[in-house]
Amino acid sequence: MNKHKIRDSLGRVRPSLSRHEFSRALNLAISAFRELGGQQAPLDLRTDFRDAITDLASDPDFKKFHEKPFGYQAGTERDMLAILVAMQKELTGQAVVENYEETLQRKLKLDHCIKEGKAMLAEGKASEADTRFVEAGTYITDESAAFIVMARAMMDADEYVRALGHLRAGLKVAPQNQDLRRLAEECLQLRTQQGKK
Repeated sequence: MNKHKIRDSLGRVRPSLSRHEFSRALNLAISAFRELGGQQAPLDLRTDFRDAITDLASDPDFKKFHEKPFGYQAGTERDMLAILVAMQKELTGQAVVENYEETLQRKLKLDHCIKEGKAMLAEGKASEADTRFVEAGTYITDESAAFIVMARAMMDADEYVRALGHLRAGLKVAPQNQDLRRLAEECLQLRTQQGKK
């Protein structure tokens, strides 16, 4: 985590909005959340996040995409990133979207994160694996099956709570995906059984 990079990105949100560059401000906020790597923001960065998100959420362009109240709360960074990434996709009309090289690079990053996460799980490092899987989620556009791969890996390691987190993230991206729904139900049952042992 590069605190200087996070602070710099967040500090440029307000100036971008003042120049009516909403898309740039949104990208800067997403960049800051991604730099956290799925972790909760450290105490010394929370005011920076709070200020930047307050400015972003007050912008009329933001309200076109997200009518509900939206404010920074420590511990909700993953959910906030998912909402901002979904907004970015809607804003750019993801279909227009990537050329071949961009698609290739994004998929390589996605595969790399999943591979690293699985390797960390094999070493018993569930928290580090979870961080890599969260990062992988930020590279997913239409590959909702990747959420299943990550959740299965967590379930195989008996990390049902973490698995559910990835399944919920997948259902935000692909709410109609029945495979994700079935696996979420299976995961909930296994978690319940684990709790009874």
